[in-house]
Amino acid sequence: VQDYWADDIAQLRADPDSHGTAVQRRHGAGGARAEAAGGFPTLYQVGWPALERGRELAPGDENAARVQCCFALIAVTADTNVLFRGGAEGLLFAHCTAREFIDGGGVGHPRWRERALQVHGAFMRRNLSPGGCADLLAMSLFVDAWHTRSECAQARTSQLDGTLVPA
Repeated sequence: VQDYWADDIAQLRADPDSHGTAVQRRHGAGGARAEAAGGFPTLYQVGWPALERGRELAPGDENAARVQCCFALIAVTADTNVLFRGGAEGLLFAHCTAREFIDGGGVGHPRWRERALQVHGAFMRRNLSPGGCADLLAMSLFVDAWHTRSECAQARTSQLDGTLVPA
């Protein structure tokens, strides 16, 4: 994306009345446009690795892996929806709360579900909704599925021609 479309994405005219534009003016956050123009660094550097980490912490529990990924993304992303709803203070709260969840063992903690629900309640009380992180979570799942499907297709092809493909 970055190699092919970064310049085109950067030159797109933003809706001057959108929440994203308001947040960019007020807080300097680039939002989805900047993430895309940068080649989705948060997806590849945080989201997808956190999905894998969640699988290590809670083997066989895909929901746990997704929760781990979501919290990891919330801990580092300047989510424009959180900024729009809660300002810089709301974003700091989201970052710190998600970081505490991760640092406390994430989904490897025996009471991770209870802890995640507590965070959910705290976000609801503050009207914080990390929609940008939800989008990055969805993209992490897509990239993971694409990668898995590609590996499976490659393995099937190598089985047909008798060659082995290293994992």
